[in-house]
Amino acid sequence: MATPSVAAPARAADSRPEGKYCAVVVEPVKPGEKVSRVKSRTCSDTGTAAVNRSGRTLLMTWYEHAEYGGGSTDVYGDYGPCDADGYVLNTGLWRYSISSFITYNSCDGQQAVLNDGQNAVYYYGFGTPNVGARANDNIGWFKVWDAL
Repeated sequence: MATPSVAAPARAADSRPEGKYCAVVVEPVKPGEKVSRVKSRTCSDTGTAAVNRSGRTLLMTWYEHAEYGGGSTDVYGDYGPCDADGYVLNTGLWRYSISSFITYNSCDGQQAVLNDGQNAVYYYGFGTPNVGARANDNIGWFKVWDAL
């Protein structure tokens, strides 16, 4: 699989997007592209940001802390649940903040590529309450797919 370019930006004091809770809507990877295009991103400090869920499928939720704590981002697919091809999700400003995650809607295979763009950690199933020391606050992008 082609590796998306994930040049590491300088780490800001708060590297997450504005707002503690975010919702992102993505497309599947298109031919000739390396990552899923982001169609929209909204954030707020008071709860999961509203997103028009009509025709969108919840794929994954990223959490700031282990055991699904702290701020979070819900990632929605604009073209249904995971299939064998799945989605490739650039974590953007969350690259230094993910400590746990949950996947949904057939996204039971996950490849977390670290910020160096070279090393990866694989997870299977739907709940990962702790990504482990190697991946903690160090995930540049995810590939999620239907592994079964």
